[in-house]
Amino acid sequence: MRTSEKPPTTGAKVKVFTREGPSPYYPQYAERYKEFHRAVFWLLLIAVLANTAPITILPGCPNRIYRLVHFSWMILGYGSFVVGSYWEFVLITTQRVSLDRYLNTFESAIYVVHISFIMLLTWQCRNAAPKVMKNIVISDLDRDYTIDCSKTKRFIRLHMFLIGMFTCLAIFFNIWTQKYVVYGSILSINSYVMPNIISSISFIQYYLLLQGIAWRQRKLTENLERELIHLQSPRMSEVQKIRRHHAELIDFTKVVNRMFQYSILLLFVGCFLNFNLVLFLVYQGIENPSMADLAKWVCMLLWLAMHVGKVCSILYFNQSIQNEHSRCLSVLSRVSCTRIDLQDTITHFIIQMRTNVRQHLVCGVINLDLKFLTTLLVASADFFIFLLQYDVTYEALSKSVQGNATRNQS
Repeated sequence: MRTSEKPPTTGAKVKVFTREGPSPYYPQYAERYKEFHRAVFWLLLIAVLANTAPITILPGCPNRIYRLVHFSWMILGYGSFVVGSYWEFVLITTQRVSLDRYLNTFESAIYVVHISFIMLLTWQCRNAAPKVMKNIVISDLDRDYTIDCSKTKRFIRLHMFLIGMFTCLAIFFNIWTQKYVVYGSILSINSYVMPNIISSISFIQYYLLLQGIAWRQRKLTENLERELIHLQSPRMSEVQKIRRHHAELIDFTKVVNRMFQYSILLLFVGCFLNFNLVLFLVYQGIENPSMADLAKWVCMLLWLAMHVGKVCSILYFNQSIQNEHSRCLSVLSRVSCTRIDLQDTITHFIIQMRTNVRQHLVCGVINLDLKFLTTLLVASADFFIFLLQYDVTYEALSKSVQGNATRNQS
């Protein structure tokens, strides 16, 4: 049984009892929540249309009718994507040479699985997503953090601009490389361009959550530095409060990465495969200039930039959180205090910051920091050598078969 009361216009925060237990309610909660929604509204609307966010996250769309409409839209969109991918495989991919055919087939299969997982995650989060937004606002009010709407909007506009630019260029070069064959261009755009647009829109939400965590950690570190270094008599209650907020942000980082972990893994696999395929095609174009044309060269460079940008963005935003974590630890290490009670608090704070809770580990194998780029480069070099060996072996076997056939005919 849920009970609540009308929020007061003045005074301190009160308690609202829900099924999950008591939670803080602030007089300015409704205003802050609307402000937060206005800052991210266009991103959420585009994400709902792209089936990367549940429709319940939009204001005024909580009932079952909207959920049913959105579920039907998801089924229709995914069904069209799968049918288009199948016909692209039958009519276009099967006509390619051996190595390109296998790699493109595997890449397309990765996209089919990835999009299905994104939509499954969207449907599973239909009840949790609105609660997450409310909890973010409540936590910000608790730590006296004011959301910078203009900075958030600039962040969203930048990433949406990059996606829009990639979409226009990818569609243009796709039509160019398909020699303006209408059905081939449509099928290729459906199978390769659209899943990358959908995953990019999904990951904007991921980037925004991580960047928001980094902004809040930076603010907490500034408050901690002012409390411990610039004040003559630091308050233990304030230090304890900052410590609790840091723990909450670390837990939230772990939840976000765990929620997106399979999507990140599939993105890395798809990007790794496509990156090496494009790199191999570049090598073939350099070795045999007659095989390459301008449209394919520019298109390959576009796909290389897109995949490298996705991987680097995921690692960069996780690294930014770790940098703020290290900065906070550096502030704590510079503190010298004679108060025994405060020394114990700072010692516990340092232990908490140095405890590895694996908040940046996904699927138990990928540690999301910029050092992981070295691992990817090593794996890419090994895979590229394998492709070269396969290509040389395939070419030698083809020549051997052709020679035997010629001798038999003679």
